[in-house]
Amino acid sequence: QNELFRNLSSGINAEYGDVIWSNRNSYAVISAGRDGKIIMWDIRRSKSALHYFDQLNGNSEKAHFGSVTSLSQTEGGLFLLSSGQDEQVRCWNMTNGENTFTNFGRAVTPDKKTVGATVSFNSCYPGLLYLPNGSEISVYDILSGQHVTDLPGHFGRVNAVCYNKVSPQLYSCSSDCTILVWEPPIPDEESCDEALTNKNTPYQDSWSDSDEESK
Repeated sequence: QNELFRNLSSGINAEYGDVIWSNRNSYAVISAGRDGKIIMWDIRRSKSALHYFDQLNGNSEKAHFGSVTSLSQTEGGLFLLSSGQDEQVRCWNMTNGENTFTNFGRAVTPDKKTVGATVSFNSCYPGLLYLPNGSEISVYDILSGQHVTDLPGHFGRVNAVCYNKVSPQLYSCSSDCTILVWEPPIPDEESCDEALTNKNTPYQDSWSDSDEESK
C-alpha cells in the first residue's frame, strides 16, 4: 500500500478531490484535480500516468478550467463523465480518452467542492447522469447532453448521489442531514420500444422522492 501511494502521488503536483477505479481497466484509477486535470494512472508502474484528459483533444492536459468537481462512469466504463468549476459537464470516450464534445449546456453551479455524481443503467436506455447541483439533483441524457429534469427535495447542498441498479433506486445525501430515496416508475414494454426509437428516456420528469409517493 505504501508503494502504491508513492507511485501515484509522485506525479501529482496539485490537490485532488476524487479518485475512482476504472470500470474498463482493473489496473487503472482516475483522479480529479483541483488544477482542472483528470489523469488515468496504472497502479502497477512507478511512472504510472497513462493519460491526461484534454478538453480540446490537444496538448493542454486540462479537462476543465478550475477544479474538477465530480467523476462518474457508465457500466462497463465506455464513457467517463466529469463536471467542473467552469460550470461544464464533459463526456469522455474511454476507448481513446477523448472529449466527445457532447453539449450539456451550462450545467452546474460554479462550486469548487467535490460532489458524488452517479450514472444509471437499465435495459431500455444507455444511462442517465445524476449530478448534485446546489440543493437539487440535475438529470442529463448521457448521449445527447439533454437536461432531462431537476429533482428537488433537499433543503441544503446535495453532497452525493448513489444509484442502485438492482432496485432500481437513487439515494441522495445532503448537508440538511437527510438521505432521500428516489424511485422511478417501472417502464413497460411499450415505453422501452419508444425510448429506443426516439432516444427519449422513460424516466423523463417522473422521478419522485419515495416519501411523496407514500403520502
